[in-house]
Amino acid sequence: MKPFQCTDCSKRFKTDNSRADHQKAVHGGPVMASRSVKPFPCTVCWKRFTTDKGREDHMKNPSKKHEKTIVSDDIRENSSLDLNKFICDELQPNEEFHRLFNDAFNSLYRKLQTDLQDTEYATESTIHDLIKGGSIGKGTAIKNDADLDCVMVMNSIDNASQLRKKLPAIKRKLESCLRGSIGGSWKLASEQKETRFSLQFSMSRYPGETVEVDLLPTFEANVRNIDERERFYSNMVLKDEKNWRYYSAALVLFQRDFVIERPPLVKSLIRLVKYWRKTFLPKNSAMPSYLLELLTIHAWENANRPERFDIKIGFKAVMEVLINHQSLRVSWGDYYRKDLIPSRYIHGVF
Repeated sequence: MKPFQCTDCSKRFKTDNSRADHQKAVHGGPVMASRSVKPFPCTVCWKRFTTDKGREDHMKNPSKKHEKTIVSDDIRENSSLDLNKFICDELQPNEEFHRLFNDAFNSLYRKLQTDLQDTEYATESTIHDLIKGGSIGKGTAIKNDADLDCVMVMNSIDNASQLRKKLPAIKRKLESCLRGSIGGSWKLASEQKETRFSLQFSMSRYPGETVEVDLLPTFEANVRNIDERERFYSNMVLKDEKNWRYYSAALVLFQRDFVIERPPLVKSLIRLVKYWRKTFLPKNSAMPSYLLELLTIHAWENANRPERFDIKIGFKAVMEVLINHQSLRVSWGDYYRKDLIPSRYIHGVF
């Protein structure tokens, strides 16, 4: 067994010293701590141990800890089989859901491609691409509780500074373009609302078929390889801090792919966690969906990425991560080197 994983790649080692030597020699830069100082997880409750013997002793003497959870009564009192059925029947989108959102997305895309080119600001408003982001794009949407997040990549905006300057005019043109019929039986169903970065509205076609849309204009990131990505990230966090919030939408493909590549069972766990947030937390709770997705992935990775697991135990692990959030320090190096992250972000100082 090789429990110690390099924090920059997927290679694993028998000892933490071997992992540290590899990380320093191969990846350079400061050596970060191994993913866990307790690399041996219980396969039942995901509790971690410093030694393999400690884990074995724990599993030989199961206690009430394997029965307890820190979750709500309705989740605690249902078996994992019941929870899996609940997720499948009530939370996981069905074919009808996907058809509805795909049709809304395609109609909106055609509308933007056609009508924005006919305005006096055609050069600035013509779109290069429209990307499904959010939970729909990542495959973690909850049935009957999802918005259509669309990221609109603009042709003539090259960077975050230009986006910040032109965004108000772009949103005004979008408001004008989207009045009335959108096409394919779809029409605007609510007043359009501007946020700092997006235009929000509802579109509907038949009674009971309404889709909430969040449309975010952005620029093309041009990060096809590791060198381009590192320049992009370095510019974002070191040189252009006053505009750093305007970079997020440009990175939607990485945000989407990071989640969509996870196994289906992890996405089911993400849906259950989102359902918990919606059902048991106050409506004004400042806990973004993407944060919950990342914390769920972290909990799964911290248990050595099991292919199969008890959904109740997985849910408990996520809840424990949330309870101990003040001591949480986690980052991923899938798309950039971790030494590019300024220390103030790593230590939670903004």
